[in-house]
Amino acid sequence: MNKTDLVIAGNITIDDMVMADGTKHLGATGGDVLYAALAARLWGVRVGMLSRLGEDFPQENLVRCQDAGLDISGMPYYPGPGVRNWVIYHPDGRRDFEGRVPGLIEYLSPSVADIPPHYESADICFVAAMPIESQLELARHFSEQGKTVVFDPYEVHCTEKPQLVEETLRYTAVFLPSEVEVRRLRGDVPFEQAAREFAALGPNWVVIKLGGSGCLVYSRQADSCTYLPSYRQARVVDTTGAGDAFGGGLCAGLAQGKDMCTAALMGTATASIAIEDFGSTPLLARAPQEARQRLEDLLRQR
Repeated sequence: MNKTDLVIAGNITIDDMVMADGTKHLGATGGDVLYAALAARLWGVRVGMLSRLGEDFPQENLVRCQDAGLDISGMPYYPGPGVRNWVIYHPDGRRDFEGRVPGLIEYLSPSVADIPPHYESADICFVAAMPIESQLELARHFSEQGKTVVFDPYEVHCTEKPQLVEETLRYTAVFLPSEVEVRRLRGDVPFEQAAREFAALGPNWVVIKLGGSGCLVYSRQADSCTYLPSYRQARVVDTTGAGDAFGGGLCAGLAQGKDMCTAALMGTATASIAIEDFGSTPLLARAPQEARQRLEDLLRQR
């Protein structure tokens, strides 16, 4: 039976992207579980993907994941169409995601019932952004199994269902919000204060993703904050999936026993690769050596 180092749970999608200049890139395979899994694989860890597929999801795309070394045992097909989104880019850098069919994201978010038995060998479980009810169920399950749960919140539910986000923190070891999600949950308080407030609800670590400014790493045990840099040499083409690739790289570091700051820089390295082309292409095309070189560059900047 295959052993799994890291389970990544989330959604897989087909994305039709409309850029700020009106150009379109249609039919790209995306979703947080894909970006995170491809990022983690660059570090040589054994990744089990946990998601649900609509019956129209292309089989060849699933085979491509398998060929990349990812375990797709936890990706069952469900009746009905898959999740397909319009991704609308604005000149100021904002993105809007518009689902084609309402309610599909909830229906196709994984549950405990979808977990293959051999995934239980993983020590690290990344609960990527998806409807909070699924996140809470999975975080509780993995935490009760003694796993290290890394939780990346679903942005819209940080505003609509903050009480469920906070309940999920009870089962979380590492909380991984973006700066936008921090603002939705805590308003305009300083990031350091927000990190302490989140940690008081359960997590040992809070890592706040700050985009081009890098990230903040907060340790509850040490009550200390560390700011880490971004990889500034990256050529920015498409930031879709950057946060997911960050989470995948960070979780790969934890699965390999790295300290939290090194793991976060592994996330930064893979995020910098993800943004250099459209969709998941760069994460599939680049070699592990490139991720390692970028990590070395980042470690020198500390």
